[in-house]
Amino acid sequence: MDWFGTFPIIAFFFGLIFGSFYNVCIYRLPRDESIIKPRSFCPGCGKTIPWYENIPLFSYLFLRGKCSTCGATISFRYFFVELITGLAFGFGVYHYGISIKTLEFVVLASLMIILFFTDLDERILPDEITLGFIPVGLIFAFFSMERNLKESILVTILGAGGLALIAWIYFKVKKIEGMGMGDIKMLALMGVFLGIKAFLALLIAALLGTIAGLFIIYVLKKGKRYEIPFGCFLSIGTLIAYIYGNEMLAWYVHHYIVH
Repeated sequence: MDWFGTFPIIAFFFGLIFGSFYNVCIYRLPRDESIIKPRSFCPGCGKTIPWYENIPLFSYLFLRGKCSTCGATISFRYFFVELITGLAFGFGVYHYGISIKTLEFVVLASLMIILFFTDLDERILPDEITLGFIPVGLIFAFFSMERNLKESILVTILGAGGLALIAWIYFKVKKIEGMGMGDIKMLALMGVFLGIKAFLALLIAALLGTIAGLFIIYVLKKGKRYEIPFGCFLSIGTLIAYIYGNEMLAWYVHHYIVH
């Protein structure tokens, strides 16, 4: 049996199950509702969803994206979150093997998926995720071969603290909020999981956010007051930096520092 090929597939199906739960978190955390009780229900009619209509991916396709009772449309986001969570779990096992590194990636990817969609849907980055999982990131930092605990703590203090100071100065000068505290708390979470690569993730997020902002303002004509969900770009930047950060930093050092 090809275990190297089998484990990512198994991880993919586990990811689908977790993705279904993450959908619950994405819907309920911004509303300060329990993620444990009650069982999943239709937001349209309130009907409790039976287990056979709550099978990841398949139920959405079978129901054609509609509630079987009231016919209300079920957001495609539910299907998409399950799919990308499954792919993230499968990729983690395929890329890192069976290791603590895999577990760390799976946890980080899960957090970023939840934060991406809570920010996209509600412009909220729940403290339960950003602050609640900082201790988990510190535990991973303790066992990490790429960063140490001191680095993670220092980056968190300098990164999140520095950003908080900049946001405060911007507010005092412009009298408008340039960056929410949710983004700053998220950067603290990124710091404990990424170490020095958190600054690379922030740079990637800033570039992506700038491109998206220009598109929204000048192409979609949303106006300069449109609130861009920067947490979405921080999520993307975090995963890119986690997977490819070492190679990106090595390339930069080789081309711009050594030469």
